[in-house]
Amino acid sequence: PLRCGRWMVDQAARTLSVDGGAVPLTRTEYAIAELLASHPGRVFTKQELFEHAWGEPYAAQESTVSAHVSNLRAKLKPTGTDGYVATVWGIGFKLDIG
Repeated sequence: PLRCGRWMVDQAARTLSVDGGAVPLTRTEYAIAELLASHPGRVFTKQELFEHAWGEPYAAQESTVSAHVSNLRAKLKPTGTDGYVATVWGIGFKLDIG
């Protein structure tokens, strides 16, 4: 499992938990969280996130990725870790557990 701050990403079970409590995510939300957690601090473009999460060449509007990141943050908000998913304006997103 990957531990990033208060997150625990279990790649075998494809789950994300915060302080031991499971956060219910869709397949796409999990894929985004897992990629960010695998490289904390690295900025991923929306294209990179799309290709990882959907497993196909980038062909969507940028708003598609942004919508899934927004949903992920909303599910993380009750845990207080929604701020871990940081926007890097004009580029994409990164995991910032700073």
